[in-house]
Amino acid sequence: MNIIGIGGYSHDSAAALLQDGRIVAAVAEERLTRVKHQGGIPERAVQFCLDRAGLRREDVDHVTGYMRPGLRVCRRIPYRATQAFRSPVYSAAFAGYELWHNAQYMRGMRAITGPKARLHYMEHHPAHAASAFLASPHERAALLSIDYVGEWAATWAGAGEGTNMRCLHQENYPNSLGVFYSALTDYLGFLRASDEYKVMGLASYGEPEYYDDFKAILQAHGEAWYRFDHSWTQWHYLPGSRCGYFSPRFIARFGPARKKDEPIEARHRNIAASAQRLLEDTVLRMCGWLREKTGAKNLCLAGGVALNCSMNGRIKRESGFENIWVQPASGDDGIAIGGALQLYHQLTGAPRSYVMESALLGPTWSDAAILACVERAKLRTERPGNVEQRTAELLAEGKIVGWFQGAMEFGPRALGARSILADPTRADMKDLVNKHVKFREEFRPFAPSVLQERAHEYFDGCIESPFMLFVYPVRPEKRGVLPAITHVDGTARVQTVSRAGNPRYYGMIEAFERLRGAPVVLNTSFNVMGEPIVNSPEDAVRCFYSTGMDALVLGDHVLLK
Repeated sequence: MNIIGIGGYSHDSAAALLQDGRIVAAVAEERLTRVKHQGGIPERAVQFCLDRAGLRREDVDHVTGYMRPGLRVCRRIPYRATQAFRSPVYSAAFAGYELWHNAQYMRGMRAITGPKARLHYMEHHPAHAASAFLASPHERAALLSIDYVGEWAATWAGAGEGTNMRCLHQENYPNSLGVFYSALTDYLGFLRASDEYKVMGLASYGEPEYYDDFKAILQAHGEAWYRFDHSWTQWHYLPGSRCGYFSPRFIARFGPARKKDEPIEARHRNIAASAQRLLEDTVLRMCGWLREKTGAKNLCLAGGVALNCSMNGRIKRESGFENIWVQPASGDDGIAIGGALQLYHQLTGAPRSYVMESALLGPTWSDAAILACVERAKLRTERPGNVEQRTAELLAEGKIVGWFQGAMEFGPRALGARSILADPTRADMKDLVNKHVKFREEFRPFAPSVLQERAHEYFDGCIESPFMLFVYPVRPEKRGVLPAITHVDGTARVQTVSRAGNPRYYGMIEAFERLRGAPVVLNTSFNVMGEPIVNSPEDAVRCFYSTGMDALVLGDHVLLK
């Protein structure tokens, strides 16, 4: 059985191919169009999945969508009608947009479905939860999906057993943790719905000075849940992108919103720290309720908020769950996987047979394709006998290296397939990578990749973290050893690398340890700010020559400036 799963549409659209219960290909449309957060119907991503498996459109049995359009319209438009007295023009425009959006979405989905396939619109949050639970190694787990908004739900909590999932509680819009964090991202002068990770990084530089004030806005409710006092907000009745997401009451208390190019003040750092702490505490309270209600030892997380690695680190340390599994593509792109898996088990009744052990599901390029690319560009390359050793030597010399190997990662993290690498033992390396390559804010940390069996020696409590989704404390005695990846609060967002999962990347880190004494490299995504992670050799060469990278390793080939 061949199932094409579609994730996203408003943004971050993606496609995945499930063959007889196993995900064999997945890619976000942005990597192919080179437009960051590309939305719409992911036609190129669908074609990639078919090409990877040698299929035609006629071979597809089922296609899954990321949302139920009818449910979305039936919940959103009546709500906007209740707000029409406050903002009649916006409410009317919103209703028109919803009808147009859903018509376009359904038309596009029908167009890619193919001649014999059946089209299934999956419910948003259960599909998010399925992307984590049905791809995890756990037969029984508590489930939590936290997002901006689906059809109407914003937070969904449930229980999974075998291939079945049931909802235990959900919070609906406008009571959305995702909207709250995005609103603060906008207030702090960053791009909402894409720059939330900047707020997470900035939070470590501040103190939770406004924590009690924020608790008056995001209030505990009932056993474990939450409600917003919307006298502080206006996202629920005005277009926040034009009017701002917070009300005059919020501005009077916390000051004017920061404009994009204005300096970051102590007030901004402390607002970020307060919001991050309150988000973590709120989610931890929900996790405690879920653990008590389900009796499960395992927790599976998805939804865009599940990409908050600092929050995930606290859940791992403090929630009481023995195991936490987070979908590496937790945003709407990951619903491509979740919807396909959910439908497959619903239709077949088959037991679980798939675990997502790797996110390396995207396009790959042969040596011939790489060689053709460099020859077209008239570039001189070297082809060392041991590319892992040669790369390690370059890193040990203080070079910044682009690393392009194998199949591309699915999800927002670079995991050793499309990465920029550097020596984490050099105190100046963070600033050098920022100055010459990434051109990003100085408060944002870089992540380490570490040999899996050695991770516990450097990062407290870290045994396995293959998808770079948890923050761990750097052991105090190792912080001076790894200054370039140790954040100001003494933590790091860790990726563990196994020999079986990525043998070439593992071998390179092994070789680097022999030269510099640490089984760790600095790993950041192979892109510059505002662009998607590179996909093709051409993308990699273009990025290499437009930045201050010193070397580029393309498969077996090494380019030097």
